[in-house]
Amino acid sequence: MSVQKGARAAFTALLINALINLLALPVAAKPATLDPLAHHEHADAAQVPGDTPFVNNATGDWSGARQRLREQGVTLNAQLVLEGFHNFLGGLKTGTEGALTFDLNLALDTGKAVHWHGGTLYVDLEDHAGQNPSTVLTGDLQTFDKLNSTPYLQIFELWYQQTLFDGWLRLKLGKVDANTEFSVIDNGLPFLNASTQVAPTIIVFPTTPDPMPGANLFFAPANWWYASFGAFYANRSDTFGDFFGHPQNVQLTDFGTFLIGETGIRWHHAPGSAAGGNLKLGAWGHTGTFNRLGGGRQRGTDGYYAVLDQTLWQPSPGQGHNRGIRIFFESGHAQPDVSIIDWNVTGGITWTGMVAARQHDILGFSANYAHLSVQAGLPYTYELALEGLYRFRLLPWMTLLPDLQYILHPGGFYPNAVIGTLDVTVQF
Repeated sequence: MSVQKGARAAFTALLINALINLLALPVAAKPATLDPLAHHEHADAAQVPGDTPFVNNATGDWSGARQRLREQGVTLNAQLVLEGFHNFLGGLKTGTEGALTFDLNLALDTGKAVHWHGGTLYVDLEDHAGQNPSTVLTGDLQTFDKLNSTPYLQIFELWYQQTLFDGWLRLKLGKVDANTEFSVIDNGLPFLNASTQVAPTIIVFPTTPDPMPGANLFFAPANWWYASFGAFYANRSDTFGDFFGHPQNVQLTDFGTFLIGETGIRWHHAPGSAAGGNLKLGAWGHTGTFNRLGGGRQRGTDGYYAVLDQTLWQPSPGQGHNRGIRIFFESGHAQPDVSIIDWNVTGGITWTGMVAARQHDILGFSANYAHLSVQAGLPYTYELALEGLYRFRLLPWMTLLPDLQYILHPGGFYPNAVIGTLDVTVQF
C-alpha cells in the first residue's frame, strides 16, 4: 500500500509540475467556440460554423470512430481536472497543495443499441489524487473546493435510467450522484465553493466524494413543474465500487437510509426580465443514528432547503444564448443538535460572455454564509466565504479558472484565510 501511495503522490507531483509549465506559456486569443462545461444547463450544444465533430474533445473524433459509436448509442468521454491551491494567510497553515481528478465515463442509449427505447445505462470511473486542502490548509467547513477529498479510486456512478409516458415519468436506479438530481444550484455551477453547488446543511448528502446506491423517481407532467423523490443507502457501511481509499467516511452514520424529495417550477419569463429561471423546494431526512453535538446519540435527522435561479439579461436571439447575467440564491436548515452548520444563506452572480468576442468566459462572485450551531461550542458562530473567479476558455477542450476566496472564521475557530486556486480542466 505504501508503494501505491508513493506512486500516486509522484504522479500527482509530475502533473502539477506540468500544469505550472503549461501556465507559464503565452496563450494566444482563441476563437469563440463551444463551452465544454457540459453539465451547465446554459451550455450551448449546437456547433458554430466551421466546427468539426467533437471539437470540444482534445482527442477529436478518432478518425470517425467516435461518431460511429454514437450512432450505435455509445458515448465515451473523459475529463481531467488539475488544481493547485495556495493559502496566503490564516486558516490551519499557509502553503501550497495540489490535486487531480480524472473521470472516464460511458453512456449507452439502449434505444439505439438494442431497440429498448427510453433507456440509458451510465458508468463513470473516477480517480482522485492529492490531499484535502480544506483539512490541510484552511480548516473551513463549507469546503472551498467542491472536489476536495482524500485520495480514492472508485466507480463513481453506475446506474440505469428509464423514461416512460413520453418522458413525464423517469426512473433511475444504481449508484447515483444525488447532486446531479437534487439541490442543484444551476447558476452556481461555475464556482468552486461546495456551498454554491449544494446546500451545506444536507450533512448526509450522497455526492462527491462518494455517491451511494439509490432509487430515484421523477415526475414532470408539464415543462413548468416537476416533483422528484430519492432513497439512498448512504452510510459508512457502503463501499460499493470503492477500489482505493475510504470516501464513504464522509458519512456521519454507520447505517440507515437517506430520503429526499424536491419540487420545483420553471419559467421562461419573469417580471422585469425577458429571461427564465427556476425555484426549487426540498426536504430530506436520514434514518441512521447520529452523535449529538452536546453529547449522546439520536436516531434520525432532517432538514430542508430552497434554491432560486434567475437570468437577468441575455442578448437577443442569434447572438449566442449562452451569454448573459445570472444570479442564484440558496438557503437551507438542519437540526442544530446534530449539524455544525444549522442554517445557511448563499448567493452569487455570473456574467458569461462579458466581451462578445469571448462569449464562453465567465466572471463570477459569490457570498456563502454558514451559521454554526451554538451546541458545537466554537469561538465563532458563523463562517463566511467570499469567492471571485474568472473562467477562461483557452481551447475548445480546455479551460483555465483562477479563483480567489476570503474565508472569515474558517471552521468557526481558525484565523481568516485567503486561498487561491488555479483549475485547469481538459475534455478528452
